Amino acid sequence: MTKRRDPLSLEDAVFLAHACLGDSGVEEITGKSARLVRMWSDPDDDGHKIPLIQALRLDRALVVRGEHPSILTAYKAELRRAHAAATVPGDPMARLVDAMAEMGDLAEELRRARCPNGEGGRQITPEEAREILRALGDLRGELLALETDVVAGLPTLRPVEVAS
Repeated sequence: MTKRRDPLSLEDAVFLAHACLGDSGVEEITGKSARLVRMWSDPDDDGHKIPLIQALRLDRALVVRGEHPSILTAYKAELRRAHAAATVPGDPMARLVDAMAEMGDLAEELRRARCPNGEGGRQITPEEAREILRALGDLRGELLALETDVVAGLPTLRPVEVAS
């Protein structure tokens, strides 16, 4: 019987990577036995957690095969849960207004960088790129906060039971 793992948990992500890559694949990629990789996917085994470098290797192998990086996805989900638990949700409409303001700042930076009379003409200079990337980061922060506000209003998600 397959052990139940919480969706979007690191253990579930390792399990999915192992299933996709197979025993010989994970052994070749990690330099470790398939049995040890299975132990990394066991939610009840606190003594065997996947090392970061091995997680990166497995996700890289998935990406090379054209698959989605399952461990990165689980890691991001865990960070979002931690962020949501550590922050007080705000008003999604107010957050949307903030995100729109950040989008306006980004648009202004792009217009400035692409202006024919600007420093690099229509080519984006390294300094202009830095400002564009800063504005993108600010926008991402607002969008993440908006997502957190919306998710905070949802009921808690529970693992799905599958009949065997």
